[in-house]
Amino acid sequence: MYSLRMNRKQYKWLLLFALTLTPFFVGFGYYATSPNFETQSSQNEATDAVAEKPVIEEVYPNKVKPGSSLYTTLTELGVDGVTISQLVEAAKPLSDLSRLRPGVAFQLQFSEGENPSLEQIKFKFSSLDILKLSKSEAGEWKATQVDVPVETVVATYKGMVSSSLWESAIEADMDPNLTADLAEIFAWQIDFAREVRVNDRWRLSVERRMVHGKPVGWGKILAAEYVNAGETYRAVLFQENGEDIGYFAPDGSSLKRIFLKSPIKYGRISSRFSRRRFHPILKVNRPHLGVDYAAARGTPVRAVGDGEITYAARRGGGGNTVMIRHNSVYKTAYKHLSGFGKGIRRGKKVKQGQIIGYVGSTGLSTGPHLHFEFYRSGRFVDPLGQTFPSADPVPAGKMALFKSQLPQMVASLPQWPDMSLSMREPREEEKSKGL
Repeated sequence: MYSLRMNRKQYKWLLLFALTLTPFFVGFGYYATSPNFETQSSQNEATDAVAEKPVIEEVYPNKVKPGSSLYTTLTELGVDGVTISQLVEAAKPLSDLSRLRPGVAFQLQFSEGENPSLEQIKFKFSSLDILKLSKSEAGEWKATQVDVPVETVVATYKGMVSSSLWESAIEADMDPNLTADLAEIFAWQIDFAREVRVNDRWRLSVERRMVHGKPVGWGKILAAEYVNAGETYRAVLFQENGEDIGYFAPDGSSLKRIFLKSPIKYGRISSRFSRRRFHPILKVNRPHLGVDYAAARGTPVRAVGDGEITYAARRGGGGNTVMIRHNSVYKTAYKHLSGFGKGIRRGKKVKQGQIIGYVGSTGLSTGPHLHFEFYRSGRFVDPLGQTFPSADPVPAGKMALFKSQLPQMVASLPQWPDMSLSMREPREEEKSKGL
C-alpha cells in the first residue's frame, strides 16, 4: 500500500484525483475568434471510445520552487540524500534530474507504517512528458516514461488577407506555427514575400492533440487551400499505414518543385533583377543581377533547392555569402548575411528549405536585406522569371489509396461564408446586439 507525501509531518493516505469530462466539440462556426473542432473518430476509433468515459486526471501537488534544487525540495519532504542520489542516477537514461528547472510538478508515494519510505515518484514536465521512478522489491529504482492517452480532434481555420497572410492568421487566432506550416505547404506555388494580394483567402484543417480535454499541441495539417489572385491551390496530406507520404494536389500531382519560389518566408522585394540600376552607395549605374528581399535582421534564409555549398565566407561587397551548386546547370548565391546557419561550410550538402544563413547588412549595403542570385549554365538569370518542373507525383501503385482518402480530407476543410459579407463570422455577443 502507498500514500502520497505532502510534507514531513503528514504520513497519511492521500489520493487526489480530478474528474474531467472530455468536452465534445461541435462546430460553433467561430471564424476570427476560435477554431472549429470535430472528433476525428474515423482515424482513431479506439481513442474516441475511451473519450466517452470520465477521464481521471492525476494531481501533482508538489513543485520545485524557484531558487531551489531537487535535492533541497525532496529533503524538505522527508526524502533522504541517498535515495535522491539513486533517483538521479536511475533517471539518467531518460532525464537529467540534476538540472531540473523550477516549477516542475511532481507527486510522491510513500509506504505505510511508522517509518514510511519513498516507493514512487512522478515528474510532470508537460502534459505529454511524465517520468515515473518506481522502487522494486529488491530496492532498485527504475525509470519509465508514462504513456499518456492522447485524443486527436480536427481544428479548422480560415481567413481573408487584408494586408498579409500573417495578419489574417492573427485575426483568425491561429497559432503562428500553423501559419508557417501553411506557407511551407504552398512555398512552391506562391512567393509569400511578393505575390500575396488583398482579398486572397485561405482555409485549412489540422490535427489538434488533446489530453484530458485540454489542447497540448498540433499534429499535421490535413488539407489546405489558398486562393491567390483568383487562382486556387489545394493540398491534401497523403498517408499510408500511418506514415506521411507528403502533400499533393487533388489530382495526385506534387506540390513541390525543383526550387522554392523564395529563399525567405516573409519579406518584400526592394529591388528587382535589372541590367542597369543606379547603385545607392556607389552612385553609378550598374547591373543588378539578382533580387533583393528586405526583411528584418536575423530572418532565416533558406536554400531554395538541394545542393552542395561551394562558398561560405565573406566576399567583398557581397559581405557574408553562401553559394550553392544544385546540379550541373543551376547555382544560387545568397549575400549580405549577418551570419551562417549551423554547420554551413564549403563542401556541405544541404536540403531544400534548410536554413543556410540569416538576413543582415554586411558588405556594401544600405540596410538589412538579402541579395539573391540565380545562375543557369553559368549565366545570371532573373529568379522571378524562372519556371521549373514538378517533383514526383503520387506513385501509380498508390493512386487508388490516395483517391480513397481524398474525399474525407477535402471534406475536413471549413466552409466559406458568403463572400459578399465580411469574412469574419459574427460572435455570439454581436448577434445578440443585432450587429
